[in-house]
Amino acid sequence: MVIDIHGHLGNINQAPFWAADAAKLEEWMEAAGVDRLCVSASKSLMYDAREGNADLAAALKASSKLLGYVTVNPIFPESRRDLALLRQKKFVGVKIHPDYHGYDLESRTASGFLDEVAEQTKLMLCHVSCMPGTGFAAATKVAAFAARHPKTNFVLAHMAGIYQNPLYPYFPNLEGLEKVAALKLDNVYVDTAHYLMYVYPGVMQRMVDTIGADRVVFGTDMPLQGALQARFAIETIRALDIPEADKQKILGGNAAKLLKGAGK
Repeated sequence: MVIDIHGHLGNINQAPFWAADAAKLEEWMEAAGVDRLCVSASKSLMYDAREGNADLAAALKASSKLLGYVTVNPIFPESRRDLALLRQKKFVGVKIHPDYHGYDLESRTASGFLDEVAEQTKLMLCHVSCMPGTGFAAATKVAAFAARHPKTNFVLAHMAGIYQNPLYPYFPNLEGLEKVAALKLDNVYVDTAHYLMYVYPGVMQRMVDTIGADRVVFGTDMPLQGALQARFAIETIRALDIPEADKQKILGGNAAKLLKGAGK
């Protein structure tokens, strides 16, 4: 089974070519060979967390392939009420996005709010800053937050925040990934949702060599990446110079373990 740990329902960045309702996502999943897709609501990230969470809850009831994250935002602490959705079978955890929501993980207000959230879920998908000039959610900050909550599993998105070198765009900066790997935290995983793996497949090999197959989960960032990119990512993983068992861990085994740990 192929499990995509990182996707979105709706319209990312208000761009019509980055929009997908549940039916479109399932169409892309079928074309790419993805069996399950865990999504947060784009509206929760870009506009209103609670309204987006409600839209996602409705969509999940009609879908057999989608699972969901509750999005919370410490700038709007009332979003914490939506953690009640975690009692529903198809909600698997919590999504946070400091860069879009405009808070630093090290701020007292944000960290206090999120400490309480982390104690109420078994799985958190955390955006990690992946573009030069952003840093509210640098990999080391997210890892430090995860270290405070050893009973909760954390997925650090975007290959722990690798970003392209602005002068030589095919050479990614792996500093965040390397620092996270050095910490050897048992509750930290890294997803593959990063566009550089489509233009430079060797990035995937470097990722696995750096942190190990046991710590990597498959993610695409749909609809930022469509069916063709998702299929390419799967084939890139299958072409890695690692044992077949490790490929299966990355494509679905590790994610299945995380979802089981979340009680799903």
